Amino acid sequence: MNEINEPLFLLVDLFCGAGGTTLAFEKSKINGRKTTKVLACVNHDKNAIESHWLNHPDVKHFEEDIRTLDLTDLIEIVQKARIQYPNAKLILWASLECTNFSNAKGGKPRDADSRTLAWCLPRYIQALGPDSVMIENVVEFMAWGEMDEHGKPISRDKGTEWWKWKEFIKDQFNYRDEWRKLNSANYGAYTSRNRLFGIFAKDDFPISFPEPTHSKNLKSNLFHNIQPWKPVREVLDLEDEGTSIFDRTKPLADKTIERILAGMIKYVAGGDTAFIQNYYSGNPEHKVSSINEVCGTITTVPHQSLVTVKKSEAAFMMKYMGNNVKTGINNGKSLDEPCLTITTQNRLSVVFLKKYYSGANNHQSIDVPAGTLRTHDSFGLVNCKFLLNPQYQSKGHSIDKPCFTLIARMDKAPPYMVSTVAGNPKVQIKPEDSESMKKLKTFMVQYGIEDVMLRMLKIVELKRIQGFPANYQLVGSQADQKKFIGNSVEPHTVMSWVNSTAEALLKINQKSISNQLTINQ
Repeated sequence: MNEINEPLFLLVDLFCGAGGTTLAFEKSKINGRKTTKVLACVNHDKNAIESHWLNHPDVKHFEEDIRTLDLTDLIEIVQKARIQYPNAKLILWASLECTNFSNAKGGKPRDADSRTLAWCLPRYIQALGPDSVMIENVVEFMAWGEMDEHGKPISRDKGTEWWKWKEFIKDQFNYRDEWRKLNSANYGAYTSRNRLFGIFAKDDFPISFPEPTHSKNLKSNLFHNIQPWKPVREVLDLEDEGTSIFDRTKPLADKTIERILAGMIKYVAGGDTAFIQNYYSGNPEHKVSSINEVCGTITTVPHQSLVTVKKSEAAFMMKYMGNNVKTGINNGKSLDEPCLTITTQNRLSVVFLKKYYSGANNHQSIDVPAGTLRTHDSFGLVNCKFLLNPQYQSKGHSIDKPCFTLIARMDKAPPYMVSTVAGNPKVQIKPEDSESMKKLKTFMVQYGIEDVMLRMLKIVELKRIQGFPANYQLVGSQADQKKFIGNSVEPHTVMSWVNSTAEALLKINQKSISNQLTINQ
């Protein structure tokens, strides 16, 4: 076979899901040469395997639990490929189940059986004899240790099981290993998914992690060809704003309202045109992300919402009707009492937050001339959009930077887009409104927000955030598809790693050829 047509790598993809890893390996090219032939993949989920097959029909698919799969057919596939491509290196890829290692699990008990899946790898290594084993997991995988009788990790045993596992594989199969934490946004992804990548390699297999191609802070990369992080806004349908939060049959939870408000305080008042917000634990103001940033990690729980704000210049001077309403946490001031001075410089957003939630001296009445009302573009007298992200402890980012991490259970807490609507505020503060809703409506009056719109992120948006093409086929319910996206490996990072490894292998091969020529001379 012509060497240029022969793959450098043969791949067996364990825990393949809907195909993020396979997609990355199949897209990997060096000087126009495809680096990899994907031989087979294994996954226990019927819909995941069907989705994988629709996009990668030439790959052999095993719909099996890796713990119980009979390896006879897989061994035969690998043996035939090694005869056909004698110079290619075999890679065994394992995206180990991460739910019961991840911090997103919070304080919930871990599944001990799930946490031992890593110990299934030696059986595959023994049977297939790969030149390299590549691992992807959450960073917390390195903290794998023993659990107590309640299914909670024992802090003093943190990392002991991971160390024992990796040292066993190294010693048993004569590998060397290396581990890195890589952020997908640094490799051109629309999400800032941070994951652990590890490799076990034979002596003649190169270990070469990729250099970043993108950066959050370009100032620190002045002398390198580094691009800025990609903005998630590029893959969002910003024209579809959804429906009003005030027209919902089921009212929003107070925590959701607080997070919407936190985002409006940070970005509407601060002058940013759009932002992403997080649902889960922590201070609401720390759960806000602009759509000008990368998205956080996509998980299998839908945690992201896009918020859009439309504003009115005239509305600020309006006095709202009705009851006394608290405008802050500590100072219980009604709308007939002092109101803050409005400023829209981005650097003042924290100052605004302090003014909004602190004492009477930091407020100005709306019945007297308003304080400084800036009309600079940064004031955002146009639509403002941001995402709601319920993910555990995620701080989120601007939509002009990558999205936060998407997770698997997006059916339980879907990501939303929120939009605010410009105009004269029409909402009324009612006695039965919760304190959170009263604060939100008060803010709307002060900043001339007519309405707040809300919608879930679409499957096609989630796919593109996670690095899949818009036409990538997924089967199953909406919940299934969101789970596959959240569970998937982000392809940009993997492709960068494969390319870096391929380049290193080509250098080794070229050096070997040069040495042989020298000897023959």
